[in-house]
Amino acid sequence: MTLGRPRRKRTHRLVTLQQDPGALIMTNHRLFWLTDVSAVPAAERRLARYAVQLLQGAPDLKPRFHDRDFLGALWQLLQPVLQARTVAAFVTQPDPDPDEEDDDARAAWEATTATLPLADQALRERLRACFQAIPRAVLTRLAKADDAAPLSPTVALLAEQLALDTTALRILDFLDQHLLVEPLRVLLRECGQAPARVNLPRLAALLGLPAATLRAALSRRAPLRTLGLVEHDTGSSDLEDFLRPSDLLREILDAEPSDGAALLALLIEPAPPAAWGLDDFPHLAAESARLTEVLGEAARTGAVGVNALLHGAPGTGKTELARAVAAAAGLAAYQVRSADDDDDGLSRRGRLSAYLLAQRLLARRHDAVLIFDEVEDVFDSGDNLFALLRGESVTGKQKGWMNRILEENPVPALWIANGTDGMDPAFLRRFLLPVAFVTPPRSVRRQMAERHLGGCGLAPALLDELASDPALAPAQLGAARRLLDLRPSAPPEATVRAGVAALRTLLHGAPAPRRRTPATAFDVAYLNLTGDLAPSAIAQALQRQGWGSLCFHGAPGTGKTAFAEVLAEALDRELVSRPASELISPYVGETEQNLARLFRACDPTRTVLLLDEVDSFLSDRRQARHAWERTAVNELLQQMETYPGIFIAATNLMSGIDRAALRRFDFKLGFRALNPAQRQRLFAREALGDETAPVPPDLARHLEGLPGLTPGDFANVCRQRTLIGAPLTPEQFLRRLAGECRLKQYDSAMPV
Repeated sequence: MTLGRPRRKRTHRLVTLQQDPGALIMTNHRLFWLTDVSAVPAAERRLARYAVQLLQGAPDLKPRFHDRDFLGALWQLLQPVLQARTVAAFVTQPDPDPDEEDDDARAAWEATTATLPLADQALRERLRACFQAIPRAVLTRLAKADDAAPLSPTVALLAEQLALDTTALRILDFLDQHLLVEPLRVLLRECGQAPARVNLPRLAALLGLPAATLRAALSRRAPLRTLGLVEHDTGSSDLEDFLRPSDLLREILDAEPSDGAALLALLIEPAPPAAWGLDDFPHLAAESARLTEVLGEAARTGAVGVNALLHGAPGTGKTELARAVAAAAGLAAYQVRSADDDDDGLSRRGRLSAYLLAQRLLARRHDAVLIFDEVEDVFDSGDNLFALLRGESVTGKQKGWMNRILEENPVPALWIANGTDGMDPAFLRRFLLPVAFVTPPRSVRRQMAERHLGGCGLAPALLDELASDPALAPAQLGAARRLLDLRPSAPPEATVRAGVAALRTLLHGAPAPRRRTPATAFDVAYLNLTGDLAPSAIAQALQRQGWGSLCFHGAPGTGKTAFAEVLAEALDRELVSRPASELISPYVGETEQNLARLFRACDPTRTVLLLDEVDSFLSDRRQARHAWERTAVNELLQQMETYPGIFIAATNLMSGIDRAALRRFDFKLGFRALNPAQRQRLFAREALGDETAPVPPDLARHLEGLPGLTPGDFANVCRQRTLIGAPLTPEQFLRRLAGECRLKQYDSAMPV
């Protein structure tokens, strides 16, 4: 009798299942689950484990069973670990054959349960009852069968190459499934909105991790965050948005790199060979030598936090110098990839993350340097990182994160920017090697013009003309060369002129620079200076010292501006000339700001600063009627005292200059009208065609009677001759000189 009793119980259970299988499942939930999950595919087993761990670790989600989407997502995730025969009976309520083969039963189940008819209220109630009481043995079986190995080879590769720990590996593997599996995203989404302090333990439960372990793995200094692989919402969100893969991680997972080299190629690319050498940047020789030595030593010794910032106007050769420095240092140069026109590349935020990943991947090498070009593209105004660099509305933690990027990089880096305006000084201070790309001197620009356009059949005069334009960058010269190559049958000079003019109009608003076009050739022999200093002696003194302040005073046309131009050319510096009218403002305080801005913008080692009509600023303060008149004088005097370069002030009115200002000039040079010998030689050159030609006695006597003649008067008459388009006889030339002399006023107190 005892042997028959169990037999009768099994028969009763079978009869009950045939009559109402749902009722039997309600009374015995263990019939719902597979007892052996080893044959379930690894990905399906992992997803089922996520679902079971979430339900058991976050019991507060039980009320969500009444949400049809939540319940449906659970059903789809848990199907692979459910008993096929029982579930088929549960869904369709057939009269199953207990002898039916398991494979056939599963096939029938898959055909009928692809979507559970959740519209049926009774079915939903039965499903809730089963999922609310999942036996602990289910999770035990899933955990035992799941070896925790990453499902994705790409995730395994990332963990290996980046030396990530098992927690980070588990998180990345979850995010990969997050991207691939819609039911998982629905389940996370249907958990509902919750603050981070609720979402974090829920996600930890899903992953089978202690909450403290997950919190540490998602901290700002943890690799997943510092490398830009994940995005973490610290506010209120659903569980789907609480932790998301970054754009860069999506790119990597989609690309499925096969090895470390392929992974690195997604992030960076070998920089093209340097087209120029360091010799092509003679104006940056000291900076180039410093860059080469420091970057090379940092790479070889593994020094951290070595960053160079090459900044300056576009097209000035920053990228070419970076490549030349890498080549000179014997380093392999890599550059962060940019997005192309088809958006087939990394996003702005992705580029910064790619840079950080590349730093980690190359950390074990001692022969590499990273070039991060187009930094403005990364820190776009619409990106929070831009505000971070500018120091706008950022927390101390955000600043600390950016500081660490510049302090802890194991691979030396060259950052390239077109400007640093607005960048937070806290970040700028962390660049060990800042290099400003300023306008190179004319001699260097002439070399650049020769390099790009030499051998193209262009006249040297045209190359000189191009070199005299400080606004033309090497990139524009390179564009002119491309035009020549693409128009082999067109006249070279016309092609270059038209191309340069078009680019200059596009970039600077004018086809050519505004230049003083002298009507006569300037010659220092026609300067009549006070004192015993020769022009050559002044030039030598400034060349030797590299600094000095000079005051040029005298009547108009005596050669003050022309001599400043000659000095700048002799010193191989750019002349920065500003008239007072460009700086004086009707608004209180703005004149002083304009003066300060002018001195600050000039590179004291490569320019000569000429301030014309300086009497507008340096008038005697004892005669001032308003406070702002004195502050303008004070501002200019302060700028003069602290300016370490060459400063020239020019004025036609010396009598009203503030006495204290005069004491601050190293040289005060008076420009007088031509002396008699100079007048005759210049007349012979311009009117007779040869300065050594004898001047007829009657004309010489008339010249003696014009003591106020200046080189400017001769230039005016020469311009008249050009405009008329007909030659002037010596007598006509002299009459016009006399007319110029009568019309102007000159300082009769200055002896000739």
